[in-house]
Amino acid sequence: MEKTIRLTVAQAIVKFLDQQYVCFDGKESKFVEGFFTIFGHGIALGIGQALDENPGSLHVMQGRNEQGMCHAAIAFAKQHNRRKIIPCTSSVGPGSANMLVAAATATVNNIPLLLFPADTFASRQPDPVLQQLENHNSLAVTTNDAFKPLCKYWDRITRPEMIMSALIQAMRVLTDPSECGAVAIGLCQDVEGEAYDYPEYFFQKRVHRISRVSAAKEEVQDLAEALSKSKKPLIVVGGGVKYSEAGEAVEAFCK
Repeated sequence: MEKTIRLTVAQAIVKFLDQQYVCFDGKESKFVEGFFTIFGHGIALGIGQALDENPGSLHVMQGRNEQGMCHAAIAFAKQHNRRKIIPCTSSVGPGSANMLVAAATATVNNIPLLLFPADTFASRQPDPVLQQLENHNSLAVTTNDAFKPLCKYWDRITRPEMIMSALIQAMRVLTDPSECGAVAIGLCQDVEGEAYDYPEYFFQKRVHRISRVSAAKEEVQDLAEALSKSKKPLIVVGGGVKYSEAGEAVEAFCK
């Protein structure tokens, strides 16, 4: 039988994220730097407790405004060429809604941003909870549904074991140079504190390889032909040059 370790959902999230690395051009580096958080309703007794008990090597930074800390996380990821992130957590309702603009910004600009907004109770017994968006058409709809069109991956955790597939999918998106953007994983308040026997291998060190994709021979030939026929060629470059650290190569090519 495989070995397991009993953790709450929040503890599992922290332990998993502390073991995520990326490898680019043979250089390995830690992917998750820490947590930005505002400890409010629905997050203090879950993620808050887990970070207080054992944050591992993750740095915990107290935010003052949800949108502000998310924009700071975007800037951090961009400055580190998308090879480091700072996840952000928030309380339920208005706290989560304050992160929507940042989620849109990250997705539009292909910047990795990991969000853990608190959600309502999966059991629905303490309904409505403080700051809950009360939608009388459907109790399944919460503020966090607003993240769906703004994110490259969205999920809501209503059972403890769901966090395993959700975190794997999150890492798939966040470490993909062409598909990265915002990822939102809503954490139901009761499930966040539920314990589960997670397999130990889930918390082993994971290295996500960021590979360079070579251009097809035909594409290079088309480009060479276009340049050779051009009288005043103009090259427009964007973030891809920065993130691939190709600035000097592009400059040399232009010269």
